[in-house]
Amino acid sequence: MFLLLLRLKLLCGLFCALAVSLSTPVFALPAVVELMIDGVTGKEKQNVEAALGLPPGIVRNGQVDQRWLLRLADQVPNLVDKALQPFGYYRSETEADLQETAELYRIVVQVVPGAPVRVRQMNLRLTGIGADEIELKKEIRRFPVKQGDVLRHDLYDEGRTDLQRKAIDLGYLQAAYTKRRVAVHLGETVADIELELDTGARYRFGPVSFQGGLDLFDEAFLRRFISFAEGDVFSHRELHRSRINFYQANRFDEVLMIPRMGQVEDLRVPIDIKLTPGSQQRLRPGVGYGTNTGARISLNYQNIRVFDRPDVYSFDLLLAEKTQFMESRYTIPQAGNSDNNLIATLGVRPEDLNAYETQIIYTELERTYGLGRGKTGALYLRYSREDSEVGVDDNVSNLLTPGIRYYQRSYDDSLNPKAGYQFRLELRGSYDGPLSDITFGQVLGAGSFMWPLSRRFTVHTRVEAATTFKDDDFSEIPASLRFFAGGDSSVRGYAYKSRGPRDENNDVIGGESLLVGSIEGEYALNDDWGLAVFYDIGSAFTHSDDITFIRGAGIGIRRYTPIGPIKLDLANRVSESHHGLRIHLSVGFDI
Repeated sequence: MFLLLLRLKLLCGLFCALAVSLSTPVFALPAVVELMIDGVTGKEKQNVEAALGLPPGIVRNGQVDQRWLLRLADQVPNLVDKALQPFGYYRSETEADLQETAELYRIVVQVVPGAPVRVRQMNLRLTGIGADEIELKKEIRRFPVKQGDVLRHDLYDEGRTDLQRKAIDLGYLQAAYTKRRVAVHLGETVADIELELDTGARYRFGPVSFQGGLDLFDEAFLRRFISFAEGDVFSHRELHRSRINFYQANRFDEVLMIPRMGQVEDLRVPIDIKLTPGSQQRLRPGVGYGTNTGARISLNYQNIRVFDRPDVYSFDLLLAEKTQFMESRYTIPQAGNSDNNLIATLGVRPEDLNAYETQIIYTELERTYGLGRGKTGALYLRYSREDSEVGVDDNVSNLLTPGIRYYQRSYDDSLNPKAGYQFRLELRGSYDGPLSDITFGQVLGAGSFMWPLSRRFTVHTRVEAATTFKDDDFSEIPASLRFFAGGDSSVRGYAYKSRGPRDENNDVIGGESLLVGSIEGEYALNDDWGLAVFYDIGSAFTHSDDITFIRGAGIGIRRYTPIGPIKLDLANRVSESHHGLRIHLSVGFDI
């Protein structure tokens, strides 16, 4: 009986203790978990951080799940080892120390990457019909992983993909790897790579057929926009270039270029082009701001089918603080490619800047010639009447000016390019006679170039030069034919056309010649945003022994959009004793 009572008391005591423990509040554990990683930097550290990402359920209701946390800490060495292997580190040693304070849990990760695996043998081969293709051999020489290099799997994958893509773009549509092996020998910390690409047969363009658009345009007109001919080597790049040509004509809302691989005969790929015509007439108002022009409103009207012909009539109006512009243009397409046109223009352009004030009324007849692959030439004849005031010079000039223009452009992307170039050259002049008041000749040239140094970092360079040959006194040269420095596309840090030679009253009057150069480094943070640093230099001058260069430097923000980059730059005048910051805003990509 005594034993029974004792057992009952013990049981009651246990129940009481349990009740007390359940009624006692549980103090909340710290709900913050922090990772500290030491021993690696750069991309290696970023990959380790990604591999050690905290599970989404590790913090619940403001408390840390200790079991999950301990489990993560135990897995750290294995996760780090796998995260470093893509960078060639296969024998890393990692220690993880879980520390707890009143405010947080901290996992301290100490990484010793060890000796990296290096490439001992690199065997890249081409087989098939394209084994001797020069462009493919160049791609092999550019392969980003070479014998003796650390085994970087990301670079290996990039090179392997680029080589196959290059073969496909050269018309070897069935190019495939018959051997693809990366053998890692941990004991020797070396790796052997073997890649063999069989190019297969080379395909060519077959016949082209159109669907849509034929009720408005005849087939001969539509073929002007195709950049390839039947029998040319098949290229996705040429398909894309042709598609861009159709879109740039502003006549079609949708363009589909469809290779009919299931209908290939004799290695020739038929192409179907599906066109959805757009509105025949368009009216586009706009509001904006540019540091060269100030606040502005614009209006564009376009009719892409005049008198039931593929002729184009367009009217542009720009009203801005510093300049106005009104132009009417009639374009008659010519036989050949899409850049063959006959263009008649009539316009008026008043400009009121600190350096000068001018008003030009002009008409021009231009014949453009498409020379293939981004090359365009033009012959033109322009008649203008200009009333300008520059410094103490106030004159009215009538000019009949013939000229030649040449333009070439090649970029990997038409709106937000990462690599490529463009340049233009123009020769123009006039002779004192019944329709011209002065004799002069000018040579103008400009170019810009882009070099990608990595996936995200690109170097931009820009250069512009011009000079004037004349028989008349410089005071007879109208403002529009003089050269000035400063502005968004000249030397940033200075107002638009605000620098050049000065007269006896210290007024800027412009020069006979121009030299401008720029270098800019741009780093893309992601697909939408980028940062830039730049340095500009330039001079407008009359005599070569009197060249005074101005310089501007600064930083900028880039916003990549479907209409090209929006550029916001903060520039400083570094060549004058009075330094000042100036904001420059521009849209699009220009020379």
